[in-house]
Amino acid sequence: MELAGTGGRRPVRPGNWTELHLDLSAPAAARAVVEQQRPSTVFFCAYDKSNSAITVDAAVATARAAVAANARFVLFSTDLVFDGRTGGYSERSVAAPLEPYGAMKAEAEALVRAEHPDAVVIRTSLLVGESGIMLRPAYECDSLVRGRPVLLYRDEWRSPTHVDDVARAAWELAAMEVAGIYHVAGPERLSRVELGRIVCDLFRFDPALIREGDRPPGRPQDTSLDSRRAAALLGWAPRALSELARLPAAARA
Repeated sequence: MELAGTGGRRPVRPGNWTELHLDLSAPAAARAVVEQQRPSTVFFCAYDKSNSAITVDAAVATARAAVAANARFVLFSTDLVFDGRTGGYSERSVAAPLEPYGAMKAEAEALVRAEHPDAVVIRTSLLVGESGIMLRPAYECDSLVRGRPVLLYRDEWRSPTHVDDVARAAWELAAMEVAGIYHVAGPERLSRVELGRIVCDLFRFDPALIREGDRPPGRPQDTSLDSRRAAALLGWAPRALSELARLPAAARA
């Protein structure tokens, strides 16, 4: 299997794949890469929370190119397409984003599925682990890795998920003859404070750097996801981060 990874502002993590530079602010560039590489599967995980040209337009252009190349297409989306009033959202729940980023992702989902009816949309939550050249979740890790205090919300709940589990699910769903939306998220409903403590355990950060506070007005309160549909299809479920944190580092892979 030949793999190609694209990078824009940040390089691709070194590995057994070809690195390609791609400026997604020009949707035609994504189309050109697909036409040149002729992939069997395209995974679109790029986003910019303040730029719909990347989050929406580039996703749609890439899906259109995937159709022309007869390629599978997987779009990564977010739990922030929901308003956070109830939590436990399933694929049948109606998207009602509160924030601009969630609105862009909801738009991208609809347009991609219209362009590529066989596309798979994976909604996940906060990602945890090594992703490219970054540690995630970025908001927490960017401060903690530098030994700086970080304010975390005690009244915002998510379904954090290890990056490796999302990657595994994406590959397996792409290999199946399925289409539509699937929730792939961890089994634990965790506040940002609880997640921060787990992140400290996983990466050996100082938990004394965590500061507790309330989420700002307008942020969704509880966008936890129900991932039972994907788990039943795949035959496995993402791992609980609290359990991973208790394992020796060598056993977490």
